[in-house]
Amino acid sequence: MSEPTKNETALVVLEEVLLAARRSAEQAQHERGQFALGLKTAYYDVLTVALEQADLLGLTRADLGLKDYDPEVLLRDKVA
Repeated sequence: MSEPTKNETALVVLEEVLLAARRSAEQAQHERGQFALGLKTAYYDVLTVALEQADLLGLTRADLGLKDYDPEVLLRDKVA
């Protein structure tokens, strides 16, 4: 078995960072207040930039470990 290329390794690192951002964003969804709003906005920015760039380069959400995830949910009010 051959060693992974730098690009393959970088994709693994990026996937792990985005999964950590997603987990933290989902946790922030349960919080209220200005700090929580700021967190959700920051995670939204990070995740949407990554997904936009991936799309431009022909990568899918699944390639980044974000299949079926929509960061837009971070900007919606939590339904009671």
